[in-house]
Amino acid sequence: MEIRDDIARGSLDLFFRYGIKSVSLDDISNHLGISKKTFYQHFENKDEAIKVAANSLIAMSKNFISEIVNDKTDSLSKLFSIYTKLISQFNTCNPRFIYDIKKYHPDIFQLFTSFENNELHEMVTSIIRQGKEEGFFRNEIDEENVFTFYQNRFTAIIDGSLLPGKRTNDPVFFEFIIMGLIGITTIEGHKKLELKLNDLKK
Repeated sequence: MEIRDDIARGSLDLFFRYGIKSVSLDDISNHLGISKKTFYQHFENKDEAIKVAANSLIAMSKNFISEIVNDKTDSLSKLFSIYTKLISQFNTCNPRFIYDIKKYHPDIFQLFTSFENNELHEMVTSIIRQGKEEGFFRNEIDEENVFTFYQNRFTAIIDGSLLPGKRTNDPVFFEFIIMGLIGITTIEGHKKLELKLNDLKK
């Protein structure tokens, strides 16, 4: 099982860097230092490796977001942490990866869509509701619209459509997160956000 997990993680690393169609079984074998025979002992084909890798990525996302949601910190810090963590997770992602998933593996792309529409949606909207109670987020904002706005922006960052040519780890995308937070915060929320940004500069 450990070897299977290693193969899935190594495959995902290559898919992220180069896209799915550009990566062959030879590439995966050479990257991991294994034979194709070893690969076939654990996976029926490349498609199965892609699906396992995708499920692994989603599971990691669920785990770290769940930890953030259950943390005893304020809502602003939670929302900030989720989106910075997600961008960090995808900082080596080539837009070809998203394109290939959508075009050639719609069943696997549906796994990501289901995660966004269910678990991620519930977690983020619950944090926004918490923020309203804390006085950090404006009461009149609609958490459904805020989630949709953030998720569309995040997707555009990952697939390269927001600023073509810039990779996910470009500082400009961090600024987009900050601008989005400023737009939904109260005066008290602004103060809290400013303190957090000052801490990051130290």
